[in-house]
Amino acid sequence: MKKFLISLAALLAFAVPVSGAGIERGQKTFGIRAGYATINHAPMAGIEFSYAFSPHFVLSPNVDYVFRNERLDALLFNIDYNGPWCLSHDGRLYFYHILGLNYASWSTREPEVESSDDVTTRFNRIGLDFGAGFSFYVTPTLRLSLQGKFNWIKNYNTGLFNLGISYVF
Repeated sequence: MKKFLISLAALLAFAVPVSGAGIERGQKTFGIRAGYATINHAPMAGIEFSYAFSPHFVLSPNVDYVFRNERLDALLFNIDYNGPWCLSHDGRLYFYHILGLNYASWSTREPEVESSDDVTTRFNRIGLDFGAGFSFYVTPTLRLSLQGKFNWIKNYNTGLFNLGISYVF
């Protein structure tokens, strides 16, 4: 783990932001993603959109659904700022940090003992996101991404890890 962190720090130290190489002002992406939520050890799926205001400021709203497991599921709405740094000279590989706001609607399901009804209780919370990710431009119109972020929400803190594929236009 220590070698991994040292390697990551060295990679970031030598990362050179290249303006306009792969991310240009006005670039938009739309895609789907799938992943894993740590709070209930369940899969998640979602859609994402992004708009590049500049090569180093990308706004990325997305919606994710965390599937029910351990009597808990959620619908997550995020507005994230991504700060990309180019890691390759051809502008195809990027590292980015994530900072954002989150609105989450968590549902807990508790079976009633006296009856066979399934009672759902919903908790709506506002929180913060922070994390990091990598994106790779396979072609000028196809992007693959890998990201991990932490949702800091009262009583529902969770790690979210996902893979995505997006159309770039």
